[in-house]
Amino acid sequence: MSEITWSVKAKEIFDKVITNLPQFHRSIAQKLVKASAEEIAKAKGLSSVEEKELIEAFFKEIPPAFKDMMKRLFTKLNINYEQHGIS
Repeated sequence: MSEITWSVKAKEIFDKVITNLPQFHRSIAQKLVKASAEEIAKAKGLSSVEEKELIEAFFKEIPPAFKDMMKRLFTKLNINYEQHGIS
């Protein structure tokens, strides 16, 4: 199977969000979200991770207790998660 690439926009968002996560959560989120975003893209038959797949992965992998914090962080970073069906 071919390697999944990342769009420039998805990579920028990933880096920005990971950098803004608490240090304790950063490395685990980095691994889980990266793998999840690539799985979501593959399942959709895509060759690259786009913004939508990345945002889906963040909300899939973040424990329920942190979802509101994640929404606030996305809002603070001007990332419109709602346009991708997350509410």
